Amino acid sequence: MTWKEIKQLHSLFMDGVTSSVVLKIPLVKRWQEMELIAEQDQKTLVKTELYDSFYRKELLLKYKSFNTLLDSLDLLETNFEETELAALLRIQSDKEEILITGKTKKEISTIYFDSAKYLTEGSALYKAILKILHVVELPAKEHEQQFLFILHCRTKVPKSIILCENLNQLTKPRLDDIELWYAGGRNTAKLKFVVEPAIPFYYLCDWDNRGIEIYQDIKKNIFPGIQILIPQEPIKFSDTVSKWKTKIDYSLFTIEAKQIMDNLMPSKWIEEESINHPFLTR
Repeated sequence: MTWKEIKQLHSLFMDGVTSSVVLKIPLVKRWQEMELIAEQDQKTLVKTELYDSFYRKELLLKYKSFNTLLDSLDLLETNFEETELAALLRIQSDKEEILITGKTKKEISTIYFDSAKYLTEGSALYKAILKILHVVELPAKEHEQQFLFILHCRTKVPKSIILCENLNQLTKPRLDDIELWYAGGRNTAKLKFVVEPAIPFYYLCDWDNRGIEIYQDIKKNIFPGIQILIPQEPIKFSDTVSKWKTKIDYSLFTIEAKQIMDNLMPSKWIEEESINHPFLTR
């Protein structure tokens, strides 16, 4: 069944009538034979006195779960298959594990949809998964979990290390005594195999839902000593395309960082490429 058909069966439960088009579903046709439903005319189905107790037992909880999920994602007008909706609920339940382990698109597709090719970028289903995970993309290639890019400093002996969310800084000339790392945005699972640096260690990122979520995950689960790199004046605040939804753990931030986030909420962000800091001076 599709979400549209599931809603029609709920409408039958609530209002007592729905379109007879759902009779094309073999299961619903069977319900007619069981006298749970009956045709009022060629276009309309009505419920019998047996339908409500059956619906409460077999379908109501499922409908409520799907409806709550889609409503939270502002996707009530989509028409996913029931199997897809069930998979989205599982993804929501497994969200933390998916993010921590950096599951790729193919891995998610295989685990939750039984085919590595089921998910296609840009599809409504793919976009729904991005919304559930609060990310802008899924890792596309498994090998991205293996390699850490490093731009060594000119002196060869770094005084600090900056882990970058985006690749931009590593495409520029080397810094004198700052080493730059790039793990690939959300693909941070590989960092669990890296010894935490003994020298000052910072995270450079977009100050938005995605960037702050990644930082919090790294600091909580991988590198407790890492600190977010604080933008210096002048700070360029931009209008964000996605309002803040991230649950902020303020214990992970300095007072200065907290003040900046207060200025960002609820609809501003700072793009990584616009961040000013003496460490980044070339």
